[in-house]
Amino acid sequence: ANRRSLAMIFTLYIYDRRGKCLYYKEWNRPMNTLADDPDEEKKLMFGMVYSLKELTSKISPSEGDQGLHIMKTDSYTLHHFESVTGMTFLLNTDAGTPDMYYNLQHIYNDIYVESTIRNPLYRHKPGEMIDSPLFEKKLEEYIQTFS
Repeated sequence: ANRRSLAMIFTLYIYDRRGKCLYYKEWNRPMNTLADDPDEEKKLMFGMVYSLKELTSKISPSEGDQGLHIMKTDSYTLHHFESVTGMTFLLNTDAGTPDMYYNLQHIYNDIYVESTIRNPLYRHKPGEMIDSPLFEKKLEEYIQTFS
């Protein structure tokens, strides 16, 4: 894969409603201080987003607010999408990347659901990592469009 074309996309995490990481993919990651403990990183990431979601719902000025979409720092942007079934999709990109909420929604609806849930040749067992070659292929093709 051409690393340069994927410079804006760092990592993707997919969690079930209980916070179990079902999928992790790294494209371009300049620094990884948790490389020795990837499970700890996945737990920290989910915990941070869970806490931020709780906070945003409590301080929101309106009842029907959509909640957390993005979190920005000087060096990266964390994009968040949660499906109606409680699946959480987190995409970590460079700081200059605009809101990718609808891109994550597309990954959920048109890639994840189509290649795992509706795929008669694939059976995903709850709580297990997503291991679908079709999902991998479609996700990779979609990520390549951001070059």
